[in-house]
Amino acid sequence: MLQGLTKLLELQRLDDQLVASQTEHEGLPARRDGIAQGRTACDDRVAAAKLALRDAELAMRQAEGALQEQEALLERFEGQQFQVKSNDAYTALLAEMEHAREGISEQETKILENMEAIESATSELAEAERASGSAHSAFDAEDREIQTREADLTASIERLSGLRAKLGPEIERGMLNQYERIAKRRRPAVVLVKEELCGGCRVGIPPQTFIEIQRCEQIVTCANCARILLHEERVGSQLV
Repeated sequence: MLQGLTKLLELQRLDDQLVASQTEHEGLPARRDGIAQGRTACDDRVAAAKLALRDAELAMRQAEGALQEQEALLERFEGQQFQVKSNDAYTALLAEMEHAREGISEQETKILENMEAIESATSELAEAERASGSAHSAFDAEDREIQTREADLTASIERLSGLRAKLGPEIERGMLNQYERIAKRRRPAVVLVKEELCGGCRVGIPPQTFIEIQRCEQIVTCANCARILLHEERVGSQLV
């Protein structure tokens, strides 16, 4: 019985490694999705910065065009000053000239604002491209790491599955079935008893039950958590 329980511990160690490898392997697609989302976020930032720069440059060209129009209009009005023959016409012309000057001032203000916007957008684009380049390099490295890890995990899963398939038949069928039923509900299914406490739920072991555990003549389970109990000293170096 002790040999069977020892093999059960060995099986549990294999299962723990197998579950860990399978869980990590199943998580790789999520890691890849995270990388893809990161790439998209970087690309979106660069695209937004380019769009902002184009908009600022377009606004600058429009303001410069409007400025030229207002300057040409003012120049034309100034040339008409000596052609008007009535006070009313002269007063109206002065109003038009003042309106043109206001338009010039407005466009000059817009040009200054657009210059600042272009400078800011240019700076943001440079930073976005720098950050994107750095991030893409990191993403590439993580992609390679995932590929390597995926191959390692696949090999590990195959190796552990093979060892488990070989070890399983060496364990008494009833013992194996009981272990697998418990493992489906909680892990670990097999625990060591230390200081007359269950190594799984830490509940005290009754004296008679503790004696049965020491004898290793039958499978003994915890009355509280139903895990299979093994005596630490009897199994010696065969630790979970």
